[in-house]
Amino acid sequence: MASSTRGYFWGFHMDFSGKWVNTKNSVLELHQNGNSLTGNFDSGVSDGGQVIKAPIVGWANGDRVSFTATYEMFGTVVAWVGQVRGEPGNPVIDAHFLHESDVKDSAEAEALWASTRTGSDQFAKR
Repeated sequence: MASSTRGYFWGFHMDFSGKWVNTKNSVLELHQNGNSLTGNFDSGVSDGGQVIKAPIVGWANGDRVSFTATYEMFGTVVAWVGQVRGEPGNPVIDAHFLHESDVKDSAEAEALWASTRTGSDQFAKR
């Protein structure tokens, strides 16, 4: 997990590569190349109960992370930003998210204000 001596709160650079699971049993799989992140997010939360998969792109900076997903079939985008806490060997990402839903152009004047949901979650490395 640790590779260099700068940026990470345990004195090391954080490697976010691997599987992370949040409190809703969603699975985040990340691949890190330098500070760049790619991967997939399998959402454990949906109206129909099915797993919804989305590609992930993002960035890492020491023990801080940001990543985004787009759900084209639903017209939504989600952005997360967070920081790692916990003990070495048992990291947890504390993250906040913005979930933006599409509003029809004809309804934007009345409904755009309600198109963004915010929240927070924790992802534990598995």
